[in-house]
Amino acid sequence: AKTQVDLAAQVAGKVGEVSESFADGGFFQTGDILLTIEPDDYEFALARTQASLAQAEQRLAEERGRSRQAAREWRELGTAEANDLFLRKPQLRAAELAVTAAKADVAASQLALERTIVRAPFDGRVLQKRADVGQFVGNGTPLAQVYAIEALELRLPISDAQLALLPERLLTSSGGLVGSSAAVTVNIGDKVWNFSAPIVRSEAEIDRRSRVANLIVEFSGSPALASGRPALTPGVFASAEILGRPVPQVIELSNTALSPDGHILVVNDQSILERKDVSVVSRDSDRVWVSGVASGDVVVAELNNTLFPGLRVQVMAVN
Repeated sequence: AKTQVDLAAQVAGKVGEVSESFADGGFFQTGDILLTIEPDDYEFALARTQASLAQAEQRLAEERGRSRQAAREWRELGTAEANDLFLRKPQLRAAELAVTAAKADVAASQLALERTIVRAPFDGRVLQKRADVGQFVGNGTPLAQVYAIEALELRLPISDAQLALLPERLLTSSGGLVGSSAAVTVNIGDKVWNFSAPIVRSEAEIDRRSRVANLIVEFSGSPALASGRPALTPGVFASAEILGRPVPQVIELSNTALSPDGHILVVNDQSILERKDVSVVSRDSDRVWVSGVASGDVVVAELNNTLFPGLRVQVMAVN
């Protein structure tokens, strides 16, 4: 999964309710309520902070009245400049800040109350459930491990030989390998699903053990309703094909035609075997693709201990 997170409680309390989708393998959508924590303590705390706010606002109103009264009294004395303390400016400022702090306390209490409801952060699936009804959880207690099905990733291990066959833009692009894609095949049950997926990036280093580079293919894990494909699950094996760059003068041979040191035997115009060194472009379990063979060369398809350079042979036509 491209996005996989641990859901954790942001407030402490006893788990009150859990939804049906809050189970291992359960699907959910953004904003769905996954579980709730008993809110009583946080409702009480909100009521207390609201009362404190009302008291602070009352004190502020009283202080504003005292300040206006002090200003009138000072004017009656006939003096142009008034003393800040006499005009109760410090007291008024303290009352204003007390209201600001009380409002912040109310907002914090409301936020804590809202956090007793744990909602899904994205469209996804529960990988592992870690809390249930009646369990007391503290601040930071893991509730579940979830992942988003909107975007899954497939790592494609590429060997040095395969890297040499990739288009040059795949190796030099710094903009997310734009325009490159892989044909992905996934087996689900008895059905095979094929789809195209963009190559979004490559990993920053070569694997030190296997010495392969990993290209990252990204695709949606959501069900494909049009084709009937079910949701894709992380851990399912998949295969992929990448269109490589054109390589001229390449022929396909059986693995038995190539010697361990990388040469083949060809028959020259005098029906004598000659050694020819070739470059291996790619290979699999029973085939090899090589360059360096001229058009019209007759290649020995299977080497054995009786065949060696300089040996005269007879080429037989096969019907």
